[in-house]
Amino acid sequence: MTMTMFRGFWGLALVPGKSYSQTVDASFRLSNAALGTDIEANTRTSVVVTVDEHKFVLCSLTPSKIEQQSLDIILTEGEEVTFEVQGDNTIHLTGNFIAELSEDSDEESDDDNDIDLSELTPEELQEMIEEGLIDPDKLLEDSDDEDYDSDDAEADERIREITSEDEAKMIKEVESEEEPELVPIKEVKIKKQAEKKRKVAEEAAKPAEEPTKSKKSKKEKAKEAKEEKSKDSKDDGKKSSKTLAGGVVAEIKKEGTGAGAKKGARVGMYYIGKLTNGKVFDQNTKGKPFWFRLGAGEVIKGWDVGIIGMNKGAERRLTIPASMAYGKRGAPPDIPPNSTLVFDIRLVDFK
Repeated sequence: MTMTMFRGFWGLALVPGKSYSQTVDASFRLSNAALGTDIEANTRTSVVVTVDEHKFVLCSLTPSKIEQQSLDIILTEGEEVTFEVQGDNTIHLTGNFIAELSEDSDEESDDDNDIDLSELTPEELQEMIEEGLIDPDKLLEDSDDEDYDSDDAEADERIREITSEDEAKMIKEVESEEEPELVPIKEVKIKKQAEKKRKVAEEAAKPAEEPTKSKKSKKEKAKEAKEEKSKDSKDDGKKSSKTLAGGVVAEIKKEGTGAGAKKGARVGMYYIGKLTNGKVFDQNTKGKPFWFRLGAGEVIKGWDVGIIGMNKGAERRLTIPASMAYGKRGAPPDIPPNSTLVFDIRLVDFK
């Protein structure tokens, strides 16, 4: 199956007493004939075309009566044609060149014009987004995951407006396995000091015990205090926040197991994306994880920076400034310009 596409302008001014002959090297369509701006005589003037030695009158124009005529005549490549006028007035012929494309060639052309996002740096990708050359809404959908086919794309519910009930349900699913809220380190230290003083006061109030029993009790208490301190230290290490390149803030919700993901790894993620006012604009919390290559510019810069070092099962909250997300253009209608984004993410696997 072929498609006809009109492209480019074709035109010819026919002057009385002259003929115009050519072998058509590019098919074109005649769409209109009109008298020129200068009228030499008020008599009829005819347009005559000779095709393969046969003459035909295309139209006849008379000033003040019929001064232009619509045409629909296609002359194909290889035909020998001659145009001339019979009469005293100049006539202008106009139309368009024609290109015939098959559906297969059109698809191949589209494929040739595709941009390979994996070859772009994060800076180049951000610049193309800001110039409107790449649609940012599709960045999270475009993955080279061989398992992600068109059926998966149709079932994907990303970037959509959801109700408050949906939001509550999604947040509950993501956070159902999370540990208690982060307690500031300073507050932990104050509580530990108060607990220590309380224990000292309780010991001082107890009656004197036998030396061996008292000595044994102190050892046990020292051991318990050491274990508690070690546990608190681990808990503090599990939950902390740090500021990364570009102002991205990564709050560590939960550590996973094994080695951390490095630049170039393919990572599978569950996530919920929100604006700072709490509105959810994007989510993928169950089923097939969202896969992409880390550090290859396939997602916003804040993700490439904030996910490096995460291991399997790890969870983080990324607060990403606009400069590391969709910038001053935003991603309408869901993400306004200059928006700071908050993502609760979980690394399911990487390879």
